[in-house]
This record gives sequence, C-alpha cells and structure tokens, in this order.
Amino acid sequence: MPRESITLRWTPPNGRPRRLRFEPRATGGHNRIEDEWTGEEWRTVGSEIVARVGLEAPAAVVVDGSPTLEFGAGETYHGP
Repeated sequence: MPRESITLRWTPPNGRPRRLRFEPRATGGHNRIEDEWTGEEWRTVGSEIVARVGLEAPAAVVVDGSPTLEFGAGETYHGP
C-alpha cells in the first residue's frame, strides 16, 4: 500500500497563509516541510526528517495515514 502525504493549512490573524506537508521518504519516515504563501507561490521556510506522523482529532486518531475511530466499550475501527 503506498503511503500518502498529509498537508495542514492555516492562516494566522496577521500573516500569510502557511502549510505543513508531511511527505513520505523512500527510506522510511517523512519529510516535514513548512511553506509560506508569497501571493504567487508556496515558498519553503523550513524542513526536517521525522520518524512518525500522527494526527489527532476529536472523533478520530490518524497515524501514518490510517484513521482510528474509537466507539467506546473497547470497540475500535482502523481504516484503510
């Protein structure tokens, strides 16, 4: 199964739009890339290699692209 990238975008109250991208690496882990919108294109402002990526949300936990939903009483769904 191919690993997918994850992108999180936001706009600060007094700033330019920004985004974090987590791109899979062929050797494992992900590249974490932070970009800022210039008005014409995304410009990279920072990056690092990370071992694992997880995303937590109120109804789901997503780890390495697989959502996990907890229903209570120990029932859990692990998505594709």
